[in-house]
This record gives sequence, C-alpha cells and structure tokens, in this order.
Amino acid sequence: MMIKIKNVITWRGALMLSAAFFCLALVATSCKKKKSPIGEEALPPGSVLSSSGVDTFQLLTYTIEEDSTVSMDPRFNLLGSYNDPVFGTVDASFYTQLTVEGFNPDFPADYTVDSVVMAFEFGGYYGEISEQTFEVFQVNEELTRDSSYLSSSNASTNGTPLVAGTGNILPDPLTEAVVGEDTLNPQLRIPLINSFGEYLMNLAANSSDSETFLSGCQGLYFKVNNGMQSPGEGTILYLATTNPASKMTVYYTDNDTGDSLEFDFLVSGSLVDFNHIEINLSSNVQDVINNPPLGQDQYYAQTFKSRAKIDFPSLNDIPKDVIIHEATLEIPIDYYQGSDFYPSSVVTVSSELFEDDDRRYLISDNINFNDQKRAYVINLRTYVQNILKGEIVNNGIIISPKVYNSTTERIIFNGPESVNKKQPKLNVVYTKL
Repeated sequence: MMIKIKNVITWRGALMLSAAFFCLALVATSCKKKKSPIGEEALPPGSVLSSSGVDTFQLLTYTIEEDSTVSMDPRFNLLGSYNDPVFGTVDASFYTQLTVEGFNPDFPADYTVDSVVMAFEFGGYYGEISEQTFEVFQVNEELTRDSSYLSSSNASTNGTPLVAGTGNILPDPLTEAVVGEDTLNPQLRIPLINSFGEYLMNLAANSSDSETFLSGCQGLYFKVNNGMQSPGEGTILYLATTNPASKMTVYYTDNDTGDSLEFDFLVSGSLVDFNHIEINLSSNVQDVINNPPLGQDQYYAQTFKSRAKIDFPSLNDIPKDVIIHEATLEIPIDYYQGSDFYPSSVVTVSSELFEDDDRRYLISDNINFNDQKRAYVINLRTYVQNILKGEIVNNGIIISPKVYNSTTERIIFNGPESVNKKQPKLNVVYTKL
C-alpha cells in the first residue's frame, strides 16, 4: 500500500494573519488560591504551599546546521529535484544494489531481449509533480554494509548511461500502474537499454551466489538531470525500493518457441542502499544559520540539513524547590494552505547532553502538529523539572522532522518577534514548597 505522505496533515482555516508580538508568560497557580490536588501527595506533612512566578519569560529561537547525515537503509530512497522558494534547491539521488531470486537460472538457448524496465513503487512525494529527466549508471566500486554511508557520500560509476531514450518521464504517484493484465500500486517505471538486460541475464546464468553476482554488478546509481528550475518547480519522489513490486524486469522472447517471457532482478533490504542529497540553501536561511539573532523572526528545520533550536534562559530564574505541574510549549509555523512544500506532520524533540557536545538525548519522537492551534504542542514538564533538580543541563531543545533521512520536508517556524499572528509561548505551572 502506498504511504501518502503528501496528505498526512489536513490543513484547515485561512492564511495566517499578522498580529503584534505575543509575550511569553510563566503562569503560576491562580491568585484566588483555589485548592488543587496536583502534587499534594508528593509533599511532606506540614508543608506550606506558596505561589510564585517569573513575570518575563525569554525564548531564543534559531537554526543550527548539521553535518552530513547517515543515509544508509532509509525508509524511502529519494529521487528528483526542486527549487524551494524559501529554502533553496534540493537534488536527491540514490545508490542501490540488485540480486536474483535464484541463481544459475535456466534460460532458453536462444533468446532476444525485448525491453528492460526498472520499476519502483511510490511511497509519496514532495513538491509539485513535473516532468523530470532520469539517469541511471552502473556503480564500479564495491559497496559494503561495513561502511557508514552519509548523505554526502558518493560511489564511482562507469559513466555509461543505461536509460533507454531521453529519460524524460512525468511521474504519476497518484494513479495505479497497469502492467500487462495486472493493475498495481503507482510506480515509477524507467526503461533501460536492452544490452544491460542481456548483460544481467548472462551474469545471473553464471552466478552461483550473491557475491558472484555482485562482483559483476556492484550497484546502480539513480539521479536526475533537470537543469535550472524556477522557484516552486520540481519534486522529490519517495520510492519504496525494497517493496516486492520494486524490481528490474527483463522482457524477452524464446526464439525457438516464440514465447514471451520475463525475468526479475530484485532490490533486497539486505543489500546496500543510501541516499545522496545536495542542498543549496537560500541566502535568507543561510543568514539565520550564520547569525542566530535573526531567528527571533523566523527560524527553520530541514531534513538532511538543519534543525530548529530553542533556548530557555529564564528557566534558571525559577526557584529550585518547586513542583512543576505543567510545562507546555507551543511553537507555531508559517504555512499557507495548498502549498506543495508542506511542513512535517510529526517532529522529534531532543536536547544536548552538555554544552558544545554533539551527543543528544531524546525528549520525544512523536510530537504531532496541532491543526487547531496551528502549532506543535510539546509537553516539557519532565524536562523542566529535571533541569530544576539539577539532573540535566539547561541546554535548550532541538526540533527536527521525524523522518530525517528519508524525506525532504522542511518547516518554517514563527519566532518571538514574528509579525505573524502566532508566536511561540511556554506555559509553566508550578507550586513552591
């Protein structure tokens, strides 16, 4: 079944409107001193409750750039390019390997290859569907599972094009594919040259195991060659390459009998595959990365490239002898309904272990977009309490799209000084012992 990532979020309502800066408040217990049972059992007998708070609550929002991301064994292989009007250009390609279901197959003594098709089942897409020019090359170096392939990694190819014809294809991720008498889930079908099919059939016939086959066909490299694209043009295809329907099929004729036959070369999850991503950031996004104070207006997160960061310096002003009942962070986004460059439906929240330390620990990996609030709503109660207890360092939080190495999603966040209607806010409710 196709995973329709494109339609994960149901967006409602009109465009975001401009409004004045929404101040961030630290909320204490009610001035009417209504009795609340929250936390009572945690207090020692005879303890006196008092309410307190911080009148001003500062949030520092900015963007941090990531080094190259591990891209081996992704959920989807990514293929295509687009020009994001806010973030800049993205170009996605990938490497993968083939195998056969059974070695030493018994082919007819005399046959003719009629056509060769590389098929990938769609898992979704990002951007505006448009015609693209696809290219395929054979890898001429060993790909091993012992290597740590990154989004910046490359493998050498022999430079001989394998695509039959011009390679110009208009993908259709929303329409079922009809192949012979079968109706299948939507597919990207790339025709390859017949001589490559002949080569693979001969290699399969003389291979007794996977190692022998891979020594003769070490892998394939799939890319696009679209040239310059206008802002808003282009798309990245999400390909479920290890789905059983994703395979290379050689269609051939037995010259002695006239029978039409076919043979499949498979893409297996046990083989090596990795995405290669090239992102050329716009000057606006790069400026926010280079100059963090600019993130008070807008700040960003983009798969493979950057993550949003929020610091909470005012948490240090909260008394240490308190019980945190609530700590809810709302971080709204800038998105207009109908845009092909939609934000992630789910984000991951983490924090650094120590200052200037790349190691991070997970706070939550399942924060959904709240459509009513038009914001991600994050429960930071345990995080704030542990800071006050001295168990963790107040290093702020890092927000990123959850599927970081298998999509090309990005998010535009409203900063505290945004002119948009909604700004980020942190609500903290606590009781002082």
